[in-house]
Amino acid sequence: MKMNLSLLSIAPPIMWRWVWNRRLKADELRELQNKKLRGIIRHSYEYVPYYHTLFEEVNLDPDDVKTIEDLDKIPITSKSDVRDLPFEKIVASNIDLTKCWIERTSGTTGTPMTIYWEKKAKLVDQLLKYLWQLECGDKITNRQVVIGVGWVPESHSLQKIGIFRTKRISPFDDVKTQIEEIKRFDPRTMNAYPSCVSEIAKEIIEEDVQGINICLIFPGGETLDEYTRKLGEEAFNAEIFDHYGAIEVGRIYNECVIHKGYHTSAERVIVEIIRDGEAVSRGKEGEVTVTNFDNYAMPFIRYNLGDLGVLIGDDCSCGSCFPLMRLTAGRKKDMVELPDGRVVSVLAVISVLNNIQGIKQFQLIQEKTSHFLVKVVKGRMFVGETVGEVKQMLESVLDDIEIEVMIVDNIPRDKSGKFKPFITKVPVRYGNR
Repeated sequence: MKMNLSLLSIAPPIMWRWVWNRRLKADELRELQNKKLRGIIRHSYEYVPYYHTLFEEVNLDPDDVKTIEDLDKIPITSKSDVRDLPFEKIVASNIDLTKCWIERTSGTTGTPMTIYWEKKAKLVDQLLKYLWQLECGDKITNRQVVIGVGWVPESHSLQKIGIFRTKRISPFDDVKTQIEEIKRFDPRTMNAYPSCVSEIAKEIIEEDVQGINICLIFPGGETLDEYTRKLGEEAFNAEIFDHYGAIEVGRIYNECVIHKGYHTSAERVIVEIIRDGEAVSRGKEGEVTVTNFDNYAMPFIRYNLGDLGVLIGDDCSCGSCFPLMRLTAGRKKDMVELPDGRVVSVLAVISVLNNIQGIKQFQLIQEKTSHFLVKVVKGRMFVGETVGEVKQMLESVLDDIEIEVMIVDNIPRDKSGKFKPFITKVPVRYGNR
């Protein structure tokens, strides 16, 4: 049987490098990062018109950036800075784009972007994901179901010999159809949007569904909240390990198997936390800004993702020197501005709705600062008093607002397959928090 030679040829050295990197000491890791940083900076200046112009505008030579400490000399790039540029301005002129892996962002924060990855860099990113899953207890012979996330096709040659056999299920299918597909395929591992995990888990509990043998869940593509984690663990009787990344820059962090913290993929990316244009100290919240070392086709240097997070200074009990971080409140767009000017995380708002029995699904829409519409799909335990409970619970965390509840049959996902529990039509001034 003919196999994918490109994948087989890079897998052994990537596995060896993965094991070796996790034995690095802090100074050795920093030396590796600085070396890779100098390489991507020089390449971007010489071959990517956007970065050449950016450096020239601030009178910066690539040789001025020798270490991570020099990163603050480079202006931060936002999504809006590159989103509308001609693609030839932001891709490398010395890379054959016809041989690249092409992906598109979901566009949940604006217009979708087309992203070019060197195939080797993309394969490395995916192999590192698999290695992390194995560290979490997965097996290469486990069947895995993928709902909305991931890019490995079902027909991949390795799957034909029983390695990482994958069944893709559409997040647009109704939950009963998804469950029947899962039961037929009988996987042990699931990669899915957290919203899909939540919907399936609720159905399993409400309908006492039997015959699902998933023991490991790797959510991604959306923010995993504690409610969904606990719900998924209860319904599937499975372990859940979280990770975080972006199509533009790849994997950013993985949950530590031992510590249950989140280690950045420090051999591949540098994460900065930025507020008001400047990096903040560890423990301070700000906007996640990432530099990727590996993708020379379309580099992203000091790229602001619009997510809110914090770098953590504590050493991990697992012994790894890879920095710890966590997301805090999701995206800046996932913030609620109240009539008195306060800005709060939507996670704190929707958590009160998660605790109301009788709601199968909900979506909170901020029509204006003082008016919220709540779309509700009834669950089995919905009663007449549930609407009043929704209003009461929201009023307990949101002051001086009007709550309107609308009962609907279903709430559609966006075109990417993701589900938005919160939509705001009010511009949020994050800096006022």
